[in-house]
Parts: sequence; C-alpha cells; structure tokens
Amino acid sequence: MNTGMILERARLLLEQGRTNDAIKEVKQFLHQEPENDEALSLYARCLYDKNEITEGIEITRQAIRINPENSFYFYLLAFGYYKKDENPAALDNLSRAISLNPYIPEYYGLSAFVHLEEKDFELALAKADEGLAVDPENITCLNARSTALNKLKRTDDAIETMQDALAQDPDNEFTHATVGWNFLEKGKHKDAAKHFREALRINPDHRNARAGLKEALKSKIPPYKWLLQYSFWVNNQGKKARWIIPIGLYIVVRILSGLLGSNESTSLVGGIIVALYLVFVVTSWIINPLANFFLLFHRDGKYALDLTEKWTALTVVSSLVLGCIFFVPALTIGPNDGVYPALVIVAVIFWLMALPLGDIQYPLSFKNTRTANKAALILVSTGLLTILLAFIYFPAAIITGAIFAIGFVLNNWLGVFR
Repeated sequence: MNTGMILERARLLLEQGRTNDAIKEVKQFLHQEPENDEALSLYARCLYDKNEITEGIEITRQAIRINPENSFYFYLLAFGYYKKDENPAALDNLSRAISLNPYIPEYYGLSAFVHLEEKDFELALAKADEGLAVDPENITCLNARSTALNKLKRTDDAIETMQDALAQDPDNEFTHATVGWNFLEKGKHKDAAKHFREALRINPDHRNARAGLKEALKSKIPPYKWLLQYSFWVNNQGKKARWIIPIGLYIVVRILSGLLGSNESTSLVGGIIVALYLVFVVTSWIINPLANFFLLFHRDGKYALDLTEKWTALTVVSSLVLGCIFFVPALTIGPNDGVYPALVIVAVIFWLMALPLGDIQYPLSFKNTRTANKAALILVSTGLLTILLAFIYFPAAIITGAIFAIGFVLNNWLGVFR
C-alpha cells in the first residue's frame, strides 16, 4: 500500500472518531518513514483529539522542522497553543500561517476565536470578516463573527450572521452550539436549549453543547440565571476583571456600610446592604451544586451531569441539610445546656463545608493535580475531624475548627485568583 493510501485511511479513521486506530496506522507508517511531515501532522491531530495537547505541539514542531513552508503546520501549532490557553503564541503562529498562505479562511477563523478569548471583540470581528472575504460561506468565520457581534451588543447583526451560518449548514453541531451560547448570554435560555439539543442530536459527544445545555437548564432557576448573566458580564470585561470586580465590590460594600452605619438614621440601610452582599456571595458559592441537584430530577439534566457534578450536588445538599439538623436542637435547648457549643460548631462546620465539597473531583484521589481539589480535600478532612472531636474532646475541636476557618477564608480569597 502506498504512502497516500495509508495516510488517507488513518485520516478517515480519525474523522470517524476511531482515534486509537488512526494512531496505530500513523505510528506503523512513521516506523518506516520517521521524517514524513504529513504523517507527523496527522499524528499531532490525533493527539489533539485525545486532548494530549503538549505532545501534539511537540510532534507539530517536528513537522515544521522538516517542512517550514507548509502553512497548515503553523495553523496546527497555533491550535495547540489555543487549546492550552497560550494565546500570544497562538496568534504568532497564525500570523506565520497567514503570511505563507493568505487564502485559507480557517486561519482567520481561528485567529478570530483567539481574539475573542482575549476579549478583543473588534479585532475578532475584523479577522472573521477577513476570512469571509476569502470564503463568504466559511462556517468557522461565520460563527466567530456572530459571537463577536453578540459581544459588541450588535444583536440584529449577530442574529443575521447566525441565520446565515445555519443556512449554509443546518446540520453543523458547532454552529448550533455557538448559536446556543449566544442566546444564553442574552438570557434566552429556552432558545439556547433548543440549539444545544440540536447540536447533541447531530453529535451526542459534543462537549461544548452538553455544557451549554446544562447551563440553559439550570437557568430555569432565577438566582442561577442572574448569576450566570453576571458571570458573562464579568468575563466580557477582560481577564483581570475576574478578581478586580469582586474585590472592588467588597471594598465598596465596606465603605458604604461604614458610612451608613455611623449614623442612626441610615444604619438600617447599611445593614441591608451588608446582608444583600452576603446573600450574593453565599449564593454564588453554592448555587452551582444546588442547581445540579435540581438537574438530578430533570428529564434531560440527569443525563447531562458527569460523575463529579452528581456527587458534588449530593454532598453539598447533604452538608447543608445536616447543618440544619444539628442547629435546630441547639436552638431548642438553649446556650445553657452543655451540649449546645458542640451542636453549634458542628452545624457551622457542616454549612461551611458545603463550599469545599463543591470543589472536589470524583473519583476521589489526592493525586489529582488541581490545586482546588487538593485544598478542598484537606478542608473537608479538617472539617470532619472537627465534627468528630466536638463530641469527644471539645477543646481540641476548637483548635481544629480554627484551623478549618482560617483555611476556609484563605481558600476562598485565593480561589478568586485561580
């Protein structure tokens, strides 16, 4: 079998989703011709498909060393960097790809999506339009253009572009997912859910559409819908806004509560502002697992949740309920009873523990490299130890409870910067 036939078979296997079979074909071929740049680029695509991005980037670099005049290899390298969220490197390689071959619209389309990630919506729109000048029917550029217009609040133009994209290819799952996210950002969760369902009908394994459908279904809960819109707004302000806005909001609340609280006539208003802020903060902490708990009983939602989402929903709700179960008898017996302090500290620990329980990844493993997962496991372990000691030796529970409280505060503040 000649070179072209072997690589074509591997390419077909990759398109069919049989990535491992495609890798076997490519590896067998590379064993005979290790310096074949076309085979290396196909191998890199397979690695990307398996989410082995770093390895795919290295293989793509090998292909470029062999054939540095092939524009597609720079596009492939840029895609790897884009997946790793290394956008400056992605843009550099896309610029090189376009300079080598300015007549491929996909290069402009990916460039537009990178600029969208960087919150440079005007430049994203410009790049999408450049790609559409090459091919007015290019789906990637149409999707990027509609998203950019949506971010720029040019709603009518965005809808027109979405309709053009769907007219070009009504069975494109990528387009339906993009349209769904655009509707979701506008608060139209019913329209969004319709397009996410259509994307999943076309491709049941489309992860972006599955994630979007979960968000659309959870948006039926008003507090979740409001917080999701707030999240979209914050993310559209830029990367630094994710931690600048919460800190700024905290400072403003502190200043207002201090000014209003110093005057008897306005102290009530100050208290209300602080109470509303605390409700907002606590709700933002636990609303996601609570919404997932709601999806457990939804016809579509229960199939959309993964293992981690199901377990965090159950453990967070259980922790909140257990906190109430221990706090009610504490209110009944009063502070003069000897068991009262233990009941109160156990109730508070259960309530606070709901937050780290929502950060744990399943199946359980301390080997998970995510900082949030390790911190959550440590906090939950400390909380459970405090609960146990509260009924065995209360002075020790005070110490472990203080450690838990310090870790809880640090984890939440540091989590803003992750």
